[in-house]
Amino acid sequence: MSAIHYDPSDYVIDADPYPLYRRMRDEAPLYHNEKMNFWVLSRFADVWDATMDFETYSSAQGTTLEDQPQGFPLMLWMDPPGHQRLRNLVSKAFTPRRIQELHGIIRELAAEFLTPFVGTEGMDAINDFTGKLPMNVISTLLGIPREDREMVRLISNRIMHREEGSVEHTADSMEAAMELLGYFGKCVEERKKHPTEDMMTALVQAEVPDPAGGSSTLSEEEILGFCILLAVAGNETVTKLLGNGIYWLWKHADQRAELAQNASLLPGAVEELLRYDPPSHYQGRVTMKDVQWYGQTVPQGARVLLLTGSTGRDEREFPDRPEQFDIHRHVERHLGFGHSRHICLGATLARLESKIAIEELLRRFPRYEIDIDHAERVHSSNVRGYAKLPLRF
Repeated sequence: MSAIHYDPSDYVIDADPYPLYRRMRDEAPLYHNEKMNFWVLSRFADVWDATMDFETYSSAQGTTLEDQPQGFPLMLWMDPPGHQRLRNLVSKAFTPRRIQELHGIIRELAAEFLTPFVGTEGMDAINDFTGKLPMNVISTLLGIPREDREMVRLISNRIMHREEGSVEHTADSMEAAMELLGYFGKCVEERKKHPTEDMMTALVQAEVPDPAGGSSTLSEEEILGFCILLAVAGNETVTKLLGNGIYWLWKHADQRAELAQNASLLPGAVEELLRYDPPSHYQGRVTMKDVQWYGQTVPQGARVLLLTGSTGRDEREFPDRPEQFDIHRHVERHLGFGHSRHICLGATLARLESKIAIEELLRRFPRYEIDIDHAERVHSSNVRGYAKLPLRF
């Protein structure tokens, strides 16, 4: 058997990483890529424990494999207490009451994007539906105007793209990041002059506690960091989760038929998708001290990838046929949206979007085929899914 080689920038591996993940869990639960100098934990319990231990496994130097620009206050790239200070503020936009208020908006948007294709031969699931829905939902929260939303979605896709064999930002992805910074910079200036009822205005006006016991407003960099994080993450994760779900429901037509007949099965189906084929496949950390795993020492300052994409099929956590997709499975816990302090801030919203999107899709198109020969995958650092997924009705 060949030696284990894991490189997230390898397009061949990315096409189907799960057989390799299984080998890593069984043969190299602590894997070291010497050439690229990173370590990987792939078993559920190990990733769960490391995610909890933010004092040892720091997010402050970025959460992906590539080097990240320092000095930019992106919440993902923070440890407590700074992380919690900002998270407490933005979490107010994701309260149960606010999420419930979005229920009707999500359903209306899904109908708007799907109904024009009733009676046609097909559609591109990603560019006609699963990409537009999450972008429009998060834009409703942020306050991005309708006419700008597709532009923001396409820019965020460019930011995430990586070329084969490299995890580093491309020249175009860096240019796209600057374009998005410039766009949100103009939006923030407009909110300062003309406040509206949206999250960007709330961020501009927000006062947060400071260490001295007083309060302060957010810096412009913090506000822009929030806007970019929500715009990109709100687009990427749900778009890829839904695309993966549409693919697996095509592969399991019997389960798709059950969902079309019984919408009460949808919440469990979404959890199974998050376990089985999540959009985000690893979270990067840097060790703050030497740590021991499986008789080996991971040195202080090492880059460690917590391979969340592997954990959902770990038979140590899921002993009942973990390699099988089953919408009836009772999933008590998974790492599809992270865990602990860095659990996805919009997880509840993402679950609601996914449930409604699949329900509305199957209501109109309970039977569909995928032209898999013309499907295209996304290639980014740690997000896995489709860029194009042609459906035939």
